[in-house]
Amino acid sequence: MYTLILSLALGVVTFVLVAVFFDPLAAVVPAMMVLLIALVALLLRVKRKVDAEMQGIVPLLQRRQVAEAQRYLEGLRARHARWMPLLNGQVDAQLGMIDYLQLKFDEALPRLEKGKWRNWMALGCIGAIHYRKGRHEQAWTAFQKAVDIAKKEPMAYVVFAVLLNRAGMRDRSLEVMNAGLKVLPDNKLLKDLKSKIANKKRIKTSKLGDSWYQFFPEELAAQAQMAGRRGTPLPSQGFKGPAVSKQQRRGR
Repeated sequence: MYTLILSLALGVVTFVLVAVFFDPLAAVVPAMMVLLIALVALLLRVKRKVDAEMQGIVPLLQRRQVAEAQRYLEGLRARHARWMPLLNGQVDAQLGMIDYLQLKFDEALPRLEKGKWRNWMALGCIGAIHYRKGRHEQAWTAFQKAVDIAKKEPMAYVVFAVLLNRAGMRDRSLEVMNAGLKVLPDNKLLKDLKSKIANKKRIKTSKLGDSWYQFFPEELAAQAQMAGRRGTPLPSQGFKGPAVSKQQRRGR
């Protein structure tokens, strides 16, 4: 990683200069300070560039220029991955999300796996793929990791609980709802969903918000067909941006 190499080089130069003019022991602290300051400054500079360039993918996907979006991401990787740690994983997760939204689940899964570190959306999509394939235990494991990472993301609990309920695991579904409400006690979506699960009422996914369709785009397509027949409007749905967690955006 170039940022680390360059920061180490600056630290070494500082150590040598201070050691020559003063004392090797006295050179340790200033060398470490220079190394850390240089590393943070370089990472922030590269991150600002990456964040700005990442926004360029949004209009491409909104225009459904999928191949162009994929090439754009690969170009971003080529320019910055050697300077920014974890960028490879973020790009893989984004490429996986593009495949996922096209219902190319077999192609999406390995890419999402590469980019799942502290990325609750990638983990949620991984869980949903396993659920579709009937691999329920693997699905629950992925969803549990997602809620552990994104404790304040209501949709992480919603997707997990709804699929548990569909699988006939109502008690465990309610446990997930209780965990979410413990962190987000005033969230109306979680309260309403818990009530429906507890009372064995039908859950209409159209009432769960547009974010639901990022995990189940095929349901939006089915609704589009129904809406076309009935002449009724559909919920708005567009690309929400890079599939990264709040922790990644904060650099944690």
